[in-house]
Amino acid sequence: MLKLEALGGPQAAEGYRLLVAREWPAGFPESGADGFNPQLAPSEGLYEGLVSHKIGFGQFAAMYGKELEAQNGRLARLAKQAKDFDIILITYPDFEGNSIGQILLDACAKAAQGA
Repeated sequence: MLKLEALGGPQAAEGYRLLVAREWPAGFPESGADGFNPQLAPSEGLYEGLVSHKIGFGQFAAMYGKELEAQNGRLARLAKQAKDFDIILITYPDFEGNSIGQILLDACAKAAQGA
């Protein structure tokens, strides 16, 4: 099963902890994740556009979704692995009540259906 956890938030249940961010966050301990996947994170420019309020969350979600489409094979493999053991996706914190991680989780589910 795929689960979400936000950076800096409380740790979710046990499982394989995969950090999804473009760079390893300063202050985040090496023991905080079992794996690291920068390819599934939003591009730096896209994330910066969101946090600087140059784009709204709806536009961000659509653009991030397009970025994730290019990672369909990687997403499908991740979803397949999650059938055998729990994978906790550690993602950027929610932004103004909107979940960046949920976009990734939805993309994984979509990729799994197409696989």
